[in-house]
Amino acid sequence: MQKKNTRTKLLNAAFLEVYINGYHGASTANILKKSKVPKGSMYHFFNSKKGLILSVVEENIFPKMDDFFDFTQKDGENIFESFERVFKKMSAHKLIITHGCPIHRLLVEMAPLDKEFDEILKKIFTKFVTKINVLLQNAIKNKELIPFDTKATARFFITSTWGEISLPPSLSSKESFFKNSRYFLFILNSYKA
Repeated sequence: MQKKNTRTKLLNAAFLEVYINGYHGASTANILKKSKVPKGSMYHFFNSKKGLILSVVEENIFPKMDDFFDFTQKDGENIFESFERVFKKMSAHKLIITHGCPIHRLLVEMAPLDKEFDEILKKIFTKFVTKINVLLQNAIKNKELIPFDTKATARFFITSTWGEISLPPSLSSKESFFKNSRYFLFILNSYKA
């Protein structure tokens, strides 16, 4: 149990450190200080800073973002209500609106430099696009929307949303995010059956 707690403390401290400062700005010393874990214990669980951050992506960031991008249609919802629900949940998340999408930030910083980061981040991006594509395809099957290129639209949605929430704090706000989401719904409305 103690080993699990130590590992969890390291993952949680590393998550915040890399989220706010990026991979290169993340300090191992800060992670150890915030987690109150000795350096030797860190290397017991992770062979390097990179190993720790890759574990953070898989075990912390991805599950949090998978929950955040909750693109599953609830019973009784139409496609527009599903997006409205998700947008409302997203806009209420202060950390994301202030500091941006942690996956997008790592994607921009690390994917061009490191094959392991590129592979895992590509897998996560593809999963989000697939989730939205399925939602849009179901809306076409349910005759809520006319047929259109749902995969391209899903990709556009993710890149647009990630871009909007990853602006610097001086340009990012709940209001600007909400305005961006309204524009996406306006585009989607043009495919209304």
